[in-house]
Amino acid sequence: MAVAAISVALSGCVTSGGGVEEVLDVNAPADDAHCRSLLMQPGDLVYAQCRLALRKTYLNAYNTRKAAIQKQHGPVTGAYDVALRADAFCNYDESVKLVQQGLPEEVIVEQAYQACFSTRTALAQEFASATGLPGEVLTNSERATILAQNREALREARQVINGPPGAAVSVTEVPGQQTQPAGVFDATPPAAIGNAGNF
Repeated sequence: MAVAAISVALSGCVTSGGGVEEVLDVNAPADDAHCRSLLMQPGDLVYAQCRLALRKTYLNAYNTRKAAIQKQHGPVTGAYDVALRADAFCNYDESVKLVQQGLPEEVIVEQAYQACFSTRTALAQEFASATGLPGEVLTNSERATILAQNREALREARQVINGPPGAAVSVTEVPGQQTQPAGVFDATPPAAIGNAGNF
């Protein structure tokens, strides 16, 4: 939960606008400088969390889901909205926390989804109370969207975790061994969804 706490703390550094925001440049020097000013270093998970907070990864995922639900089933307010935010944040957070595990993308995406069973259940209950429809209606209709958002959060985390090209990552040096960047892995193509803020 330390990662979640950091993400929430970082939300204060992000301006929250209405609707889905344009994705920021993954190589933005200002974003890198901001996260380093908070003593986070490229290659570390908390650095990736900071960069994704600035990119609004969680907030955009939440806004996309909310807009789709409202279009189909009406207003999302009060406890219903809180439950949606909680589930959106859970999926984002669980996806990003697994970025350095070396697991296949689809395994991470599904694991993150499964880890959010309790927030998904709470959301389904609020949906049922608000609409009179079974909670499974929402759960089944959102599954593909959530998995896609988890995939995009993971890809964005991989894209930004080591900083802009040429950024110095923390290194560990052992006498007689080659210097190895900590937590370095191949980046995947960029994606375009959301933030960690306002939760």
